[in-house]
Amino acid sequence: MIKNFLIRNSVALFNKKLRKQPLQPYPLTFWENRRAQLSKYAVLPDILRPSMRTLKTAGDAIPIPELRGFFDGRVLGEWTLDADSMLFLWQRLQVEKPKVIVECGSGVSTLLFAKYLSLYQPDGILLSLEQSAEETKVAQDRLEKHGLARFVKMYHAPMISAERGYNLSGVETWPGMQRFDWILVDGPAGTDLVRYYTIEDLQKLANPGARWFLDDSFRDNEIEVLKKWAALPGVQVEGIYPIGKGLSTGTIN
Repeated sequence: MIKNFLIRNSVALFNKKLRKQPLQPYPLTFWENRRAQLSKYAVLPDILRPSMRTLKTAGDAIPIPELRGFFDGRVLGEWTLDADSMLFLWQRLQVEKPKVIVECGSGVSTLLFAKYLSLYQPDGILLSLEQSAEETKVAQDRLEKHGLARFVKMYHAPMISAERGYNLSGVETWPGMQRFDWILVDGPAGTDLVRYYTIEDLQKLANPGARWFLDDSFRDNEIEVLKKWAALPGVQVEGIYPIGKGLSTGTIN
């Protein structure tokens, strides 16, 4: 247990050192080599994932002034996007200015994207896919509380199975569904390569050059998902940023 703790902390320190350089996504080969090096010292699932202790941030301390007050009383980073990843996405939004965004898995990102749209793309829309009917309602209530409901179309997308993910049959005909410029994959929750199917199923709705992000990319399963995405025609995997639990990115052409 002590060895595992030390490895988790060494991972966090290693990523922090990388972030002192110009921030960039490092290719999968870089992270696979890093994983092989760490595996010499311990057999540990998701060995690239840093200590969760280093990722936790009080919601009222979020480093995005526009989102202050949205997450008071909550802890970011363990079961949600971490604060650094949220700040990174917020900054990229203002540079790339996507008008139509899809998110797979609602949560703190729902409020982040909705607030961005309200300030910078008032004619835009967030299309939010959520596997849980209860969480769909929770997200809708939070949006209404903050006056942001009109910028989001919530979809309850039940799972086919824990292995296959959302049932997105005929998704292109769902009411309000549009071609998107950005997609954040932070769900569904399931087993093995369940998140693989999000890009495979939604690729047909991507505008040329649409950008995607995948959270939790330091997990073993997500690295395998990235390898499979790289084999899809038209999907480019640029690599994983040394942020949070691993935030990978690429494009769909």
